[in-house]
Amino acid sequence: MMQQPLGYSIQATATFNELDRRVLRIFADVQAWRGWIHINQPEVRPDRIIAAIREVFRSVAMYQSFTTEAGFHMIGRLPKGEVRLIQQLCGHKAEEAEHGLWAVEDYLKLGGDEGNLKLPPTPATFAVAAVWWRMAEVEDSFGYLGAEYLFEQLTMLVTQALLPILQRHGLSHDGLRFAVEHATEDAKHAVFIKHLILDTVTRYPASANSMLRCFDYFHAVYPLPVWDEAFQRATGGDHVHA
Repeated sequence: MMQQPLGYSIQATATFNELDRRVLRIFADVQAWRGWIHINQPEVRPDRIIAAIREVFRSVAMYQSFTTEAGFHMIGRLPKGEVRLIQQLCGHKAEEAEHGLWAVEDYLKLGGDEGNLKLPPTPATFAVAAVWWRMAEVEDSFGYLGAEYLFEQLTMLVTQALLPILQRHGLSHDGLRFAVEHATEDAKHAVFIKHLILDTVTRYPASANSMLRCFDYFHAVYPLPVWDEAFQRATGGDHVHA
């Protein structure tokens, strides 16, 4: 349990703690998911690990540009007096903008078919984009911070847990840049979003409900619906044998 930070309200601390607990529960669900169990088997073939990661990157490429655009739209609806907050979030989102391109590059480096990148989005990736755009258009804009915390903190936890698996199998492919860099980059981003959550709820107590609500909206479609589609593509349904 995080101690009460100086300058932040009790409600703000409680809100962040709840968001953090929810991310940890989701991470536990990821670790119990069939795809994670599969790639974490000691006897799994390295090419199976690569195939699963490659298809997750393809999924990222399907939704990431849309979630970025929706995020900018949501940030643009913040109170216009919040100049500093808008500047901070736009700077952060600009750094995130190219990550879909990283996913495309790594997908191709890991043996992905360029033709697949021209196909329509899958149902799960379409749903991710749709939820983000719906939030951007009708939700309280402060809710952005709750949904974004799920993105940043969960990606950090998953990629940090993935690195030892890659190391165990001697996988140092340059097509793994997306995973390797997010293990450190998203740790910094998660702390950044954490402090914005604490500051915002302290100053706007009603934003707590918006953050929790948008977190839950996003979680309804992410991560397991997206990743399970990717795992299905990677294995063709054969996830029993290593």
